[in-house]
Amino acid sequence: MKRTLVVSIVMSTCSFLILGGCTSAAATVPPTPAAVTASPVASVFPTASPSPSPTPAPTPPALPLPSGCVNPPPDLATIVTLDPPTRLTCFGGSSLTFTATVSKAISDCGIGPRVEPTWFCLPGVFLDVPNASPDSGLGALDVYWNPTSGLKPASFVAGKTVQITGHFDDPVASTCHATDVPAGQSPERSDQVVLTCRETFVVTVVQ
Repeated sequence: MKRTLVVSIVMSTCSFLILGGCTSAAATVPPTPAAVTASPVASVFPTASPSPSPTPAPTPPALPLPSGCVNPPPDLATIVTLDPPTRLTCFGGSSLTFTATVSKAISDCGIGPRVEPTWFCLPGVFLDVPNASPDSGLGALDVYWNPTSGLKPASFVAGKTVQITGHFDDPVASTCHATDVPAGQSPERSDQVVLTCRETFVVTVVQ
């Protein structure tokens, strides 16, 4: 009875295996999954736009030169025909060289307040246009010098024609101020005192 039951179970099992394929089948290799293409990741940082090139500032138009202005001047006559404000506008602080005849020394600073630095007032000399006729109408140019230049009154011999080098708008002019204001007189405005010094011709070389 037991043997018959065992045989029946074995046969049933084999029948089940036959239906499913009683022989051992080779192991089936699972298919290789398809490669996954990574999607591009958007940057979390904003893309910088190129900076625009700075626009150059427009060049201001050159101011017209005053009538009669020639820089550098060909001679002393060109300078003395201009009034002091025009000389300053025309020549600025540029170095000028011209021939002149020493006239005479400046003996005083006139009536009114004195100026510091004092060499903008004394000593000084008048320079004439060489060979100018008395009726030419050409005036003299009053000039001064900084003592640190080594010049002195003896450097200017009256009646001698020399070559002069110098300039208007000396840097020291910005320090000019009035002193010793006479009683009863009102001092000049400080900006006017500085302007007067800037309009002064300062000699640097005499040859």
